[in-house]
Amino acid sequence: MIPIFSSLNMMQRALQVTQEAIQTTGHNVSNAGTDGYSRQRVNLKSWLPYPAAGINAPHGAGQAGTGVIDDSIVRIRDQFVDLQVRENANQNGYWSALSDAYSQMEDIVNEPSETGISSVLDGFWQSIQDLASHSGTGGTGTVVLQRGKEVADTFNYIAQSLGKVQNNLQQQITENTHLINNYADQINALNKEIGLQEANGFLANDLYDERDLLTDKLAGLVHIKVTPVPSGGHASATAEGKYTIEMVDQNGGSFDPPARLVDGEQLTAANLASAIDSAEPSVTVAMDGQELSGFSGKLQGLIEAYTNDYPAVLQSLDRMAAQLATSFNDAFQQTGGSQESGIDWFFQGQDGTVTAENLHVNEALKGSDITSNLAGAPSGDHAGALALADVIAADRFDFDGNGSETTLKNYLQGLIGQIGVNAQSAQQFNGNSATMRQAAENRRSSISGVNMDEEMTNLIQFQHTYGAAARVVTTIDTLLDTLINRMGG
Repeated sequence: MIPIFSSLNMMQRALQVTQEAIQTTGHNVSNAGTDGYSRQRVNLKSWLPYPAAGINAPHGAGQAGTGVIDDSIVRIRDQFVDLQVRENANQNGYWSALSDAYSQMEDIVNEPSETGISSVLDGFWQSIQDLASHSGTGGTGTVVLQRGKEVADTFNYIAQSLGKVQNNLQQQITENTHLINNYADQINALNKEIGLQEANGFLANDLYDERDLLTDKLAGLVHIKVTPVPSGGHASATAEGKYTIEMVDQNGGSFDPPARLVDGEQLTAANLASAIDSAEPSVTVAMDGQELSGFSGKLQGLIEAYTNDYPAVLQSLDRMAAQLATSFNDAFQQTGGSQESGIDWFFQGQDGTVTAENLHVNEALKGSDITSNLAGAPSGDHAGALALADVIAADRFDFDGNGSETTLKNYLQGLIGQIGVNAQSAQQFNGNSATMRQAAENRRSSISGVNMDEEMTNLIQFQHTYGAAARVVTTIDTLLDTLINRMGG
C-alpha cells in the first residue's frame, strides 16, 4: 500500500514540473523574435514505481506509478540541417562577394551607354572621319583634339574608379579577417562558459544558441568543420560539448596540419592573418605561419576579386591605352600637321609609360596641328586622317601577346562582353546559393523556430494539467482530514 503522504509528494512534483513547463513556454514566447533562438522543451519521464523490486518488497496488485519528473530542458535542433545551413552560407558568401565586385565593375564601365568608353571611342573615330571629309584644319582639328581628350578622360575615370573599388576590396579583406578572429574569440569564450556549466550537469541551451549563431556567421566567411568535444565532469548525456572549429578547403578537406580557429580541448582561439601586397596584387592568408588557400566563403571571394578579376580588367585597359597611344602617335607623326608643328606625340603617358590611368592628350597641341593630309602631300589629301581612323577601327593588334590579333574596338567589345558574362554568371550563382541558403534556414526554422500557435496550445494544456494536479492535492487534503480528524469519532 502506498502511503498517503507519498501521493501528496507525487502531486507536488507534478505541480513543480508543470510550472517548469509553463516557464519554458514563456521563455519560448519571449524569444520568438530573437535571432538564432531555438525553441526549448521540457523532457518528462515517469518517476520510480512503488514498490521497488526486492525480497522484502510488499506484495499486492503490482507496482504503482509515483508520478512524473523533469528529465531535462533541451533545445530543439537538427545537426544535419545546421550543416546544410552552414554549407549554403559558405557558398552564398563566396558568390555574394564576387557578384558585388562585378556589379560595381559593371556600373563603372557603364556599357552600353552614351557616356561609356565605346561611345566615346566612336565619337573620337567619327571626328577623325569628319576631319577627312572637310580636308580639316582649324575647327575640325579642334573637335578631334577635344574627342581625344574625352577618350583619355574616360580611360582615366574607369581605371581610377576600378582602382578605388580594388582598394576597398583590400580593406574588406582586412576587415573580414579581423571579423573571423573576433568570432573565433567569442566562440572560445562561450566554450569556456559552456564547459563550466556542463561539468556541473546543466544544459547551457541559450549559450548553445549564441554559439551556433556565431558559427553560422563564421561559416559565411570561410569554410569550416565543427567537431563537438565532451566537457567531462558530471556532464549530461544530452550535453552538446565544446566546439572545435577547423578551417577546411572548399571540398571539406583538412589542411596539414589542421587549421583550428577554435580548439575546444585546449580552450584557445587561433589568430588568422592576411598579408596583402598591393603591387602584385596578392593576398597571403596564414595561421601560425601556415599558408591557407582555397577555403571558399566570402573571404575567398574578396581575395579572388582583388587578385584576379580587377587586375585582369585593369591590365586589359592598360594594354588598350598603351596600344592606342603608340599606334595613334605613329600615324600622327606621318601627318602634315605633326611635321609642321614639330610635335610627335598626340597621346602621352607618364615617365615613359602609358596606362589607362595616366593616358592624356599632349597639352602642346592646337586644333590647327591636326590635319588630314600626310606630310608633303597637298592639303586635300586624306590619307593621314584615314590612317588615324584605322588605328581605332581597322588595324589589328596582339593585345594579349598570345598571337591573336584584333582591332581596338573589337578588343574593347570583347572585354565589355566578358565583364557582362562574368557579372551575370556571378549574379546567377549568388541568387541560386541565396535561394538554397534560405531554403535550409526555412527547414531549420520549421524545426527550431517558435510557433506561437503551438506554444499557446501547450500553454493551455499545461494550465489544465496544473489545475488538475491542484485538484488532486485538494482531494488528498480531504483524505488526510478524514484520516486525522474524523476517524476517532
